[in-house]
This record gives sequence, C-alpha cells and structure tokens, in this order.
Amino acid sequence: MAMKFWVTTPFFYPDMSRPWSEVLDSMIRIVEAAEEFGFEGVTINENQFQNYVCNPSAMMFAAVATQRTQRLRIVPGVVVLPAYNPLLVASEMSLLDHLAPGRVGIGVARGGSRFQLDRLGVKPENQRAMYEEGLEIIRRLFTEEDVSHEGRFYSFPPTTLVPKPATQPHPEIWVASQSTAGVRKVAQQGLNLITAPNYGNFEPHGDLEELIGAYNDEIATTGNPRGEVMVLRHTWVGRTEEEALEYFDDVVNEYNYYMALVKGPGTVDTKEARLAPRDVGESRDYVHRGKMTPEQHSFSKDNLFEKYADPVLTTPDRMIERFKAYEALGVDHLACLIAVGMPTEAIINNMKMMAEEVLPAFAD
Repeated sequence: MAMKFWVTTPFFYPDMSRPWSEVLDSMIRIVEAAEEFGFEGVTINENQFQNYVCNPSAMMFAAVATQRTQRLRIVPGVVVLPAYNPLLVASEMSLLDHLAPGRVGIGVARGGSRFQLDRLGVKPENQRAMYEEGLEIIRRLFTEEDVSHEGRFYSFPPTTLVPKPATQPHPEIWVASQSTAGVRKVAQQGLNLITAPNYGNFEPHGDLEELIGAYNDEIATTGNPRGEVMVLRHTWVGRTEEEALEYFDDVVNEYNYYMALVKGPGTVDTKEARLAPRDVGESRDYVHRGKMTPEQHSFSKDNLFEKYADPVLTTPDRMIERFKAYEALGVDHLACLIAVGMPTEAIINNMKMMAEEVLPAFAD
C-alpha cells in the first residue's frame, strides 16, 4: 500500500484578539477540505488552558467532524490519558465509533507538558503509570464484559460499556511517542504509532530514520504484527522555493510556542537528547490569562530543505522526493501540519495544491 496523507487541526491561536470562533471555523473548513480533496484522514489536537493548542476536547470536535464527512478517517489525538478517567474515554470513543463506524480511532499519550496536568492535580511522578494503567483499562473495556479493576489509580466494580464499539474488535488505538524507548514500547504492545522526534520542528536529518528503525527492529524482535506508522511533518508546497517559504515566519513562531510548552529556555543539540524519553520539566510561569509567552529561537530559511528533515516547505517534486524516502522507511501515513498562523484561504488552497501535485505520486 502506498503512503497516505492526513492533515491536522492544530487549533493554534497566537492572536487572541481574534474571536476564538474564527479558529473553530478554520478547523472545520480544514476537515471539509480534507474530505473534498482526497486526504485519507484528519488528526485532532487537544490541550487546555493556553493558546498554543486551544481545543479542550478532541473527542467532542471529532464528533463534529464525523457529521461533516462521509469517508474521512478521524483520530482525536492525542488524548492525554492521565487527564481523564479511562472509563469515560472508552465510553465516549464507543459513541464516536457509532457516529462513524470504522472511520474513527483514538490517539493517546502520557502528555508532554506539565502545564495542563499541574492544573488537573496530576503529579509528574505518577504520569506514566497513570497512562499505562488507563490504557490497559480502555483496551479491556473495548472487548470484555463486566470488567473490574483494582489498581493504583483506578478501581471499580464489574463494568460493561453500553454501547460497545461498533467496530470489531475495537476502534484503532494510536500511541504518540517521540523517543526510541517509547516507540519500542509501542511495538511491544502491537499498537499503531504516531511519531515525530522530540522537540518537533527544525529537526535534523537522521532522527526520524532512527525512530522508525527502532520501531521496526522491535517488531522483528517480538514477532508482533506490525502496526501502522504515522509521521507528523510541517508542510507547505509552492510552485517555487520562494513561494513555498512565504509563511516561514509563521512556522518559526509555531515552533517557539511548542518549545515553550514542552521545553522552556535552552536548546537540544544532540541526537541522544532529542530521542531520549522526555520528562515534563519544572513548573514555569509562562502563561498569563491563557496567553503563552513563546521562546525566541530563530532560524535561517537558506537551504532549509537540505538542513532539516522538518519543516518540508518546498516544491511538489522535492516534497515527493522527501516523502518517497519516508514511504521506503515504512511510514504508512503522513500527517501534514499546515495551519500555524496562515490565513484560512491560503491553507485550503495549499491543501488543494498538495492534492493535485503531490498526492497522485502516492496513489495505489
């Protein structure tokens, strides 16, 4: 099977003088355009209490997306499991699966930012264990009757989902992981992987290859069936290199918001550090009245394609060249992050250009 293309709904909201309803409308238009232009699916970002990702409920927006589309695959994610009771996550996913049978999955993670979990009372030292326990419960609830559980964080008497998922054995489960140790764990669990190396954008060449190699090696070692692999890339296509770089400053700005959320001051200069498991860091004072103070990293746009594996801001031919190499690595799905401050009309037009100039090269 050829690699398939998705888009993301990032709910990026740097200009809080705009009504938030404009952001919501833009994300709905991206969903509708993805359906119209032949993208395979859409992933829905979620985070709370700040303006980097300002969507408080990926699953609620996914319900909206199911009603605006007929064939598009829809993955709310990532849902940070320590923020939720797993019984409610499983129940809401069952509802989603009945709204669009066979078209929805869920992306899950332990969470990469302390800001959200501090406000929900989740202790950093408990985060990973809560995630693992919650995921185990969700997987059991999808397939078993009268599940009971006595655990460290969750305990409940015999409980059955009503309704059970429409899709058998259950909706797809995608796990977001950005470290070599993390992707090996996903492979051991036999689950689908969503990945991009730690610290996101302006990623040196070679990091993604090492991550995918670790996942593939672990599959070979365990003998598990290989799950599907989705990779996130920042993309913008142009007829010329200059045109493709029109919104370069917006891409840099989004990176600085992301780094404020997950890293704070400083840089990550070694591959070992970029691909190591990431902790959630110290509590920091960088959000005021919901508005985040971004970091101040700067980058040159010169020779961008040669210097970085991500972002991929280039012409159709070079974009195809880059993504054919990913396909050869075993990447099944490419999720395009294309809404990082650009006008909505420009985003829709760029999706259309990708559909016409890039996606045909990956047709089955």
